[in-house]
Amino acid sequence: MKKTVLVMLALLVASSAHAQDASDIRIVSDQDLQLDTAQQQNLRQWTKDVHRYMNWYEQNRNRVARNYLGSPADRRDIPPVPEWLPAKCDLLGDFAPTPRGALKDGCDLLSYYRSDFTIDPTVQQALQAQKQNEQDPHSSFWKHVHLDAGWSSLDYRMHSYGVVGVHVTLPELAKRVQIFLPPGFLLLSVPNGHGGREIQPAATVGVSIKMFQFQFPQGKQGTAFFNLAKAYVLNRETSMSAGGASNAIDLVGLSFSWGR
Repeated sequence: MKKTVLVMLALLVASSAHAQDASDIRIVSDQDLQLDTAQQQNLRQWTKDVHRYMNWYEQNRNRVARNYLGSPADRRDIPPVPEWLPAKCDLLGDFAPTPRGALKDGCDLLSYYRSDFTIDPTVQQALQAQKQNEQDPHSSFWKHVHLDAGWSSLDYRMHSYGVVGVHVTLPELAKRVQIFLPPGFLLLSVPNGHGGREIQPAATVGVSIKMFQFQFPQGKQGTAFFNLAKAYVLNRETSMSAGGASNAIDLVGLSFSWGR
């Protein structure tokens, strides 16, 4: 019964944290990408104007523009971006895969426009992907490394407590649950069978449930997790003195990771 209550509490805590995170999530639908008649006409005209400007820019970027009489001509002004277009492009970025159509073409042109016509959108996307691949391995690794603390046995009769430990999880399930099948390491405080206690090493496997995010000192991002785990005491004699029929102890507790 005690195990059931604790598991229910863990699920309630995780659900509450999920509800808090959900309030910060922007929900985007296909209808948000729809353009009204005026916007469609505006986008078509802006696209034509930008392409005309690009042709002129290619011919005159490194030399003085001249009119038909050979006299210096005023440099052409770049067409202003429609006020509504950047917001639509931001919404478009939330879709995977990105829907094709006039809006996507317009957003690609906007990306090219913002680079002063120096970086093609496809090249820019490749550069962004490369940058993410260079940065993500570090952050994605550390978010799977958990520092364990404050663990307790589900069965109160065992009087076993996890003091400190570490475990590494596999990729998330539904972005909130992580499994640590590779054994973690935990220092357990257990009865020594003589009225005292002793510290024993144990290997752990289990599940980490995301609770909330917080900041470490110096602005480092951290995440707190609730854990359901099974610890295997490496010293079987010690586990027997702790009241277990085997070297396995069911535990619940907290862990903290450094990544997002």
